Amino acid sequence: MNETNTEITAPKTSLSQLSKIKDSTAELQKFLLLQVNLNDDGVYFEPDCAVCSSCHRKQLEEQWLSNRDAKQVVDALKAKGEPIPLTVVKNHMEFHIDQSYIELRKREYIKRIITLSDVNLDTLGRVELALSAIMERMVAINAAEDTDASTVDINKVKADSTCKLVGSMSSLLQLRASLLGEMKVSGEVLAIKQDDFSEIFNDILSKHTSTDARVAINELLDRFLAVSKKQ
Repeated sequence: MNETNTEITAPKTSLSQLSKIKDSTAELQKFLLLQVNLNDDGVYFEPDCAVCSSCHRKQLEEQWLSNRDAKQVVDALKAKGEPIPLTVVKNHMEFHIDQSYIELRKREYIKRIITLSDVNLDTLGRVELALSAIMERMVAINAAEDTDASTVDINKVKADSTCKLVGSMSSLLQLRASLLGEMKVSGEVLAIKQDDFSEIFNDILSKHTSTDARVAINELLDRFLAVSKKQ
């Protein structure tokens, strides 16, 4: 930073970087959609489950639901030329039949995430949104009542939940301060945006061309950077 020709420039996002960001969003959507195991008919499907893959699945599930006898399902499969172990059949019947509802809820939730991810918010905007959400939860939690629980228990739950939210809020506030470039000066907060900060130093460096002046300006910048890293 002490070279005489050093200039400060604000970081710019190149077209190649923008392309990567766009590709990352597409990959995120692809990854999220892979978390839902539903076929085209909205029925739960686990590729590694032999019963899920069986063409007789619906018939076998109806038989199971009528008497909940996995051994009968195994015998029916053998008669159809599909010998499947009892443990696999029980696992499917006990966990996969009712899984469709959960998977549908996951799909709805993922669609909401994808929709929100398409909103063009910068990092600071997303932090502000998260802070607003935490404030809303804090108000809702402390306004909630339960007539079946004691006042002591209710207050304990409220206090525990509020403390956790405050902890998250504290971390977000630190991040927000970092993004805004906030610095404490004589007990007050001074916010300087990165582009404005760079513009100020570029303007001063362009006006003072002597070696001593440029060294002094760069030394001042070095100290600002050193202070910011301590925060």
